[in-house]
Amino acid sequence: MNTPSAHDARTLLDRAETTSRQAAGFSFAWLCYLALCAGGAITSVGLAYANVTDAAVLPAWLAGGLWIFVGVVSVAAATTTSPPSRRGFGSRWTIMMAVWIILWTITSVFYGHFTLGLGVAMASAFLVAAVIGLVWEVVALKKGVK
Repeated sequence: MNTPSAHDARTLLDRAETTSRQAAGFSFAWLCYLALCAGGAITSVGLAYANVTDAAVLPAWLAGGLWIFVGVVSVAAATTTSPPSRRGFGSRWTIMMAVWIILWTITSVFYGHFTLGLGVAMASAFLVAAVIGLVWEVVALKKGVK
Protein backbone atom coordinates (compact mmCIF):
# COMPACT_ATOMS: atom_id res chain seq x y z
CA MET A 1 0.00 0.00 0.00
CA ASN A 2 1.33 3.42 -0.93
CA THR A 3 1.61 6.03 1.76
CA PRO A 4 -0.18 9.22 0.68
CA SER A 5 1.72 12.46 0.60
CA ALA A 6 0.99 15.11 3.21
CA HIS A 7 -1.14 17.02 0.71
CA ASP A 8 -3.13 13.90 -0.28
CA ALA A 9 -3.63 12.99 3.36
CA ARG A 10 -4.92 16.50 4.15
CA THR A 11 -7.31 16.29 1.16
CA LEU A 12 -8.64 12.91 2.33
CA LEU A 13 -9.10 14.17 5.89
CA ASP A 14 -10.95 17.27 4.67
CA ARG A 15 -13.26 15.12 2.53
CA ALA A 16 -13.93 12.77 5.47
CA GLU A 17 -14.73 15.71 7.74
CA THR A 18 -17.17 17.18 5.22
CA THR A 19 -18.87 13.82 4.69
CA SER A 20 -19.21 13.12 8.41
CA ARG A 21 -20.60 16.61 9.05
CA GLN A 22 -23.24 16.09 6.34
CA ALA A 23 -24.12 12.62 7.66
CA ALA A 24 -24.43 13.97 11.21
CA GLY A 25 -26.88 16.61 9.96
CA PHE A 26 -29.17 14.10 8.23
CA SER A 27 -32.11 13.17 10.41
CA PHE A 28 -33.08 9.52 10.78
CA ALA A 29 -36.68 10.70 10.76
CA TRP A 30 -36.53 11.13 6.98
CA LEU A 31 -36.08 7.39 6.67
CA CYS A 32 -39.15 7.02 8.87
CA TYR A 33 -40.98 9.27 6.41
CA LEU A 34 -40.29 6.53 3.87
CA ALA A 35 -42.20 4.09 6.09
CA LEU A 36 -45.16 6.49 6.23
CA CYS A 37 -45.13 6.79 2.44
CA ALA A 38 -44.81 3.02 2.05
CA GLY A 39 -47.85 2.59 4.30
CA GLY A 40 -49.81 5.01 2.16
CA ALA A 41 -48.78 3.24 -1.03
CA ILE A 42 -49.63 -0.22 0.32
CA THR A 43 -53.00 0.99 1.55
CA SER A 44 -53.82 2.70 -1.76
CA VAL A 45 -53.08 -0.37 -3.87
CA GLY A 46 -54.72 -2.74 -1.37
CA LEU A 47 -57.92 -0.70 -1.23
CA ALA A 48 -58.03 -0.41 -5.01
CA TYR A 49 -57.57 -4.17 -5.34
CA ALA A 50 -60.33 -4.76 -2.78
CA ASN A 51 -62.67 -2.47 -4.73
CA VAL A 52 -61.97 -4.18 -8.04
CA THR A 53 -62.28 -7.74 -6.69
CA ASP A 54 -64.95 -7.13 -4.04
CA ALA A 55 -62.51 -8.45 -1.42
CA ALA A 56 -62.46 -7.28 2.19
CA VAL A 57 -60.68 -3.98 2.81
CA LEU A 58 -59.45 -4.94 6.28
CA PRO A 59 -56.20 -6.57 5.07
CA ALA A 60 -55.31 -3.41 3.12
CA TRP A 61 -55.96 -1.20 6.14
CA LEU A 62 -53.95 -3.53 8.39
CA ALA A 63 -50.97 -3.84 6.03
CA GLY A 64 -50.78 -0.11 5.40
CA GLY A 65 -51.54 0.70 9.01
CA LEU A 66 -48.66 -1.46 10.18
CA TRP A 67 -46.20 0.48 8.03
CA ILE A 68 -47.67 3.77 9.22
CA PHE A 69 -47.42 2.61 12.84
CA VAL A 70 -43.77 1.71 12.28
CA GLY A 71 -43.20 5.12 10.70
CA VAL A 72 -44.85 7.01 13.56
CA VAL A 73 -43.00 5.04 16.25
CA SER A 74 -39.72 5.50 14.38
CA VAL A 75 -40.26 9.24 13.99
CA ALA A 76 -40.96 9.46 17.72
CA ALA A 77 -37.78 7.52 18.48
CA ALA A 78 -35.75 9.58 16.04
CA THR A 79 -36.87 12.87 17.51
CA THR A 80 -35.71 11.81 20.96
CA THR A 81 -32.35 10.36 19.90
CA SER A 82 -31.20 12.29 16.82
CA PRO A 83 -29.70 15.75 17.40
CA PRO A 84 -30.89 17.08 14.01
CA SER A 85 -34.41 15.95 14.88
CA ARG A 86 -34.35 17.60 18.28
CA ARG A 87 -33.29 20.92 16.69
CA GLY A 88 -36.31 20.73 14.42
CA PHE A 89 -36.83 19.80 10.82
CA GLY A 90 -37.65 23.22 9.48
CA SER A 91 -40.01 23.97 6.64
CA ARG A 92 -38.99 20.93 4.57
CA TRP A 93 -40.41 18.52 7.14
CA THR A 94 -43.60 20.55 7.58
CA ILE A 95 -44.22 20.74 3.84
CA MET A 96 -43.54 17.05 3.22
CA MET A 97 -45.74 15.98 6.13
CA ALA A 98 -48.52 18.21 4.76
CA VAL A 99 -48.13 16.47 1.38
CA TRP A 100 -48.36 13.08 3.11
CA ILE A 101 -51.46 14.14 5.07
CA ILE A 102 -53.16 15.34 1.88
CA LEU A 103 -52.38 12.07 0.07
CA TRP A 104 -53.50 10.02 3.08
CA THR A 105 -56.73 12.00 3.34
CA ILE A 106 -57.48 11.37 -0.34
CA THR A 107 -56.78 7.66 0.14
CA SER A 108 -58.87 7.41 3.31
CA VAL A 109 -61.87 9.38 2.10
CA PHE A 110 -62.13 8.39 -1.56
CA TYR A 111 -60.93 4.76 -1.50
CA GLY A 112 -64.43 3.54 -2.34
CA HIS A 113 -64.05 5.08 -5.79
CA PHE A 114 -60.57 3.70 -6.49
CA THR A 115 -59.97 1.70 -9.61
CA LEU A 116 -56.77 -0.29 -9.80
CA GLY A 117 -55.25 2.46 -11.95
CA LEU A 118 -56.14 5.15 -9.43
CA GLY A 119 -54.73 3.03 -6.60
CA VAL A 120 -51.45 2.67 -8.47
CA ALA A 121 -51.46 6.41 -9.22
CA MET A 122 -51.91 7.18 -5.51
CA ALA A 123 -49.14 4.72 -4.62
CA SER A 124 -46.94 6.48 -7.15
CA ALA A 125 -47.76 9.83 -5.56
CA PHE A 126 -46.64 8.49 -2.17
CA LEU A 127 -43.43 7.23 -3.79
CA VAL A 128 -42.77 10.60 -5.41
CA ALA A 129 -43.37 12.35 -2.07
CA ALA A 130 -40.87 10.02 -0.37
CA VAL A 131 -38.20 10.62 -3.00
CA ILE A 132 -38.74 14.38 -3.07
CA GLY A 133 -38.47 14.60 0.72
CA LEU A 134 -35.20 12.69 0.84
CA VAL A 135 -33.64 14.44 -2.14
CA TRP A 136 -34.68 17.85 -0.84
CA GLU A 137 -33.06 17.09 2.51
CA VAL A 138 -29.82 15.84 0.93
CA VAL A 139 -29.57 18.88 -1.35
CA ALA A 140 -30.26 21.22 1.58
CA LEU A 141 -27.53 19.53 3.62
CA LYS A 142 -25.03 19.86 0.78
CA LYS A 143 -25.85 23.56 0.51
CA GLY A 144 -25.65 24.00 4.28
CA VAL A 145 -29.31 25.04 4.63
CA LYS A 146 -30.95 24.22 7.96
